[in-house]
Parts: sequence; structure tokens; C-alpha cells
Amino acid sequence: MELRIPQSGDAVTEVQLVEWHVADGAEVKEGDVVYSIESEKAVIDIEAPAAGKVKIIEQAGAFLAIGHLVGSVA
Repeated sequence: MELRIPQSGDAVTEVQLVEWHVADGAEVKEGDVVYSIESEKAVIDIEAPAAGKVKIIEQAGAFLAIGHLVGSVA
């Protein structure tokens, strides 16, 4: 399953990927916190949508558009 930057507010078009909580290749369970994003108002933890192995595409610190692909869980 794809990991994408979620919508975090009506007017928000870009957020910062502030931290990966797991390493590339790590096994996760559905609901585990995988990465965090920061919008203008808050830091939001993003959970794994399914169990599997994480593949990281974008590195922490990047500013990314809503919907941008940052990784996957397979």
C-alpha cells in the first residue's frame, strides 16, 4: 500500500515530512506510527494502513505537496 502525504487542513497545500519512526525495510503492523508530518499548526503522526515491510522514498526534512508519495508498505 502506498504511503502518501494526507490532507491536513482545508487551506494546506504543502507539509514537511519531519520524521520517520521506522527504518527502511522495517516490519510494521497496521496502526503502527510510521512517520510524522508538520503543517502550519500541528505535527501529525501517520499510521501504517496495513502490516508489512516499509519502503522509504522521501527523506525526513522534505517539504512535500498533499498526496505526494513518500513510501509504501508491502
